[in-house]
Amino acid sequence: MRLFTKILRRRRSKWLLKGIVFDSKHRIKKLSIALVSIIALHTLAMMFFEGMSAGDALWLSLTTINTTGYGDLSSETFFGRTFTVILMYGIGITLMAQVATEYIEYRIEQKDRKIKGLWSWNNMNDHIVIINTPNNNPELFLERLIDQIRDTPSLDESPICIVTRDFPDGLPLSIRQMNAAHIHGDGFESADLHKASVETAKFIVVISSDSHARSSDSMTLDVLYHLESLDIEGRVIAEAVKDSNRIRFTELGASSVLRPIRAYPELIVRAMVSPGTEQVLENLFTYEGDHPTRIDHKFSVKQWSDLACHIIKAGLGTPVGYVAEDGKVWTNPPPFKPAIGTALLLLVHEKHLPSEDEVQQLLNRINEE
Repeated sequence: MRLFTKILRRRRSKWLLKGIVFDSKHRIKKLSIALVSIIALHTLAMMFFEGMSAGDALWLSLTTINTTGYGDLSSETFFGRTFTVILMYGIGITLMAQVATEYIEYRIEQKDRKIKGLWSWNNMNDHIVIINTPNNNPELFLERLIDQIRDTPSLDESPICIVTRDFPDGLPLSIRQMNAAHIHGDGFESADLHKASVETAKFIVVISSDSHARSSDSMTLDVLYHLESLDIEGRVIAEAVKDSNRIRFTELGASSVLRPIRAYPELIVRAMVSPGTEQVLENLFTYEGDHPTRIDHKFSVKQWSDLACHIIKAGLGTPVGYVAEDGKVWTNPPPFKPAIGTALLLLVHEKHLPSEDEVQQLLNRINEE
């Protein structure tokens, strides 16, 4: 019952806000028509009673109604002055002030709706839509994620739209300053997805609200169901708490599925710009399957490429770097330069861990050559 009441209140709030905006537009339209009518009547009166040309009459009407009063033209006849007092001073100037006031209020309403996420961003194209935010430190997470997006050359100018209910009063200033738009809503409501223009988005990122709760996957599934029903063009990147749900997410249209690693939102950006690399990086955090390992063994070779090629051919793993004698870690070392170190850093599989003897035999063969 409470949930039903909450939904009704939410719907009623949306209807009221739409009504306010509609009333503002309607009032501005009515006042503008009345204002134009007053200017037209005064212009005709000046032409008839003062014998002015259409251009002079209109000029006098406009300078009078906005209280500029240059004094280059003025009414001289009794009836001309009477019409000026009644139409301009009595009605026109007041209407002009009302139109200006209504327009300013309308613009303020627009800005307030944009800040609070109640605006429809229907003009967005090739943008990034981020659906949902983490329960813990959502502001920090968004700052890091957007910062990584802005630091990526191919994405640095991409518009960003965030769909979440975590910020009812609007996005924090730190995130708004990153030129991120906001939809206060849920990814499993079609209306909210349309407001974010998901149909024309370049990337759609679905975030798990709780990285430790399997129930978050149910919400992600709901979002993916809604996205599947829409004619979307962009790549969908989704987070899965439970690994067994990865296949289900993929079947529902997710191009990339990641574990929710909150400390490294950079993985999401990798999935955007270099699909596939995020899986390699994600595997580095686990011991199962492919993972990095360290083999402590002194070595010295004329070229790093010689050692790297021999390690790969011997099936001992994929070398990704080494630890130099001074303790410095070299990742992706220059291939044709000498390498002297105390340990090798390899990407290996759990079932094919190289032994120290295998490494020693390999180094002996390289030195013999």
